[in-house]
Amino acid sequence: MANDQRLFDVSELPEEVVIAAAEVVDGDLRVEFGPDGVVSTFEVDWLEAHRYDGVDRSSSGAVPWLAAGLEPQRLAWSRSDDPSARLATTVALVRDGLAIVDGLACGPDPTGASIGDVAGIWGPIRETNYGEVFHVRAEADPVNLAFTPRALNVHTDNPYRRPVPGFQLLHCLVASEAGGVTVLVDGFSAAEALRDEDQGAFDLLAGHRVPFRWRGDGFDLRNRSAVIGVDDRGVVLAVNYNNRSAAPFDTPFEEMSGFYEAYRSFARLLHRPEMEYRFTLSPGECLVFDNERVLHGREGESDPERYLQGCYLDRDWVHGSIGPPAEVPGDGIPPLGARVGDPAEGSAP
Repeated sequence: MANDQRLFDVSELPEEVVIAAAEVVDGDLRVEFGPDGVVSTFEVDWLEAHRYDGVDRSSSGAVPWLAAGLEPQRLAWSRSDDPSARLATTVALVRDGLAIVDGLACGPDPTGASIGDVAGIWGPIRETNYGEVFHVRAEADPVNLAFTPRALNVHTDNPYRRPVPGFQLLHCLVASEAGGVTVLVDGFSAAEALRDEDQGAFDLLAGHRVPFRWRGDGFDLRNRSAVIGVDDRGVVLAVNYNNRSAAPFDTPFEEMSGFYEAYRSFARLLHRPEMEYRFTLSPGECLVFDNERVLHGREGESDPERYLQGCYLDRDWVHGSIGPPAEVPGDGIPPLGARVGDPAEGSAP
């Protein structure tokens, strides 16, 4: 089928499948299987992409970054219908974990393109107990620390949900005249730095799931995730760090002390100056970011008039729209900033 789905179940195959004959036809490999005589044709490029003799397929398409020289990919709303501009933005979300859409509605009574319109570039909003769109502003009786003017350390949103929201959107309607500076940290970059500096600490955070919990507004939400999520090859796929929402750890007793040390080491690493990118989101701008990669926070007490709207998208709406990393075009898409492991300017490669 065109979508590569199989038309049979593995239980229907003969006990012993053998290759009865094989030949190259018009550059493709034609194979006849026995004992039932089924014939299949394989393109050479497909065979190369799926060989399993030690080829490294560890890339997730993500490129870790540091704060220096950070220039997020931007999409003007006026170009949001341009397929090439939308693709460049989507590629940046997969590669760098963030992008900014500007030219949107602003002000306390906004008219124009909304956060829902931005989300619609990729897919439907994921509704939570906060509704489809939540409002980030000072509230008299907040159900979440985010809905106050207080500073917030960098964190993953909603790690107590299953699944954790994949992407988050934050649309600035009214900016703060004082404080409220946005802080972003690439969790993948921080995780790799921890692996380089203390493999044991990395292994503890990757090898143990920690409990997260949020109670309020008639809900009791719980989930367990590794602080650093890796696949079977050790590739970092997710970072789930939220000290406010972490429930009491239940790591085995003999490893608890070491786990706390690893947890604190990672927390300190997240606050290193080279990791923290600070900027002020302006009215009419919407920050779109990978919630399980780019940790976000708020520096300083913000103006009570500051008003942002937020929402979530499931990951597959973004990642599924551009194909596998090998098929993602890179030409014409500016780099985000300093990359971990890049040679310094003027140094030998």
